Amino acid sequence: MENVRALKATLRAFELISGLKINYAKSCFRVFGVSYQWRSDAARYLNYTLLSIPFTYLGIPIGANPRRTQMWNNIIHKYERKLAKWKQRYISWGGRVTLIKGALTSIPIYFLSFFRIPKTVVERLKRIQHRFFWGGGLEQNRIAWIKWDLVFIQL
Repeated sequence: MENVRALKATLRAFELISGLKINYAKSCFRVFGVSYQWRSDAARYLNYTLLSIPFTYLGIPIGANPRRTQMWNNIIHKYERKLAKWKQRYISWGGRVTLIKGALTSIPIYFLSFFRIPKTVVERLKRIQHRFFWGGGLEQNRIAWIKWDLVFIQL
């Protein structure tokens, strides 16, 4: 508990020197290699909540398995939310290509800098792009007039 007191004194000194105030409602505490009782006592002393695993840090899930598709659901939902705002029947073919290449393909880049994407997630994202391009909704299909690979050669 001596280390925890030193940590609290350091945080208090930071507040006094910088003029900033620590938001304890948003702060979490986690230590590895000690008992649960010690962790909970230290979190209570620091006035922090006890952090559970998996957690998100800077938008990246820490402790989650990147091979599972459920970790990628956030990216898939972002795709679908973007597409819900765009009305594809009012956008030309070139506009759709530009939106897919420019906006949709940039969404998972931050995630891809940390994790390798599973093939099932890639196929699902391609299917969402395909349906948007050909004018179908998320639930309906439309006829594809040319091969998808010809539409997006560098996708």
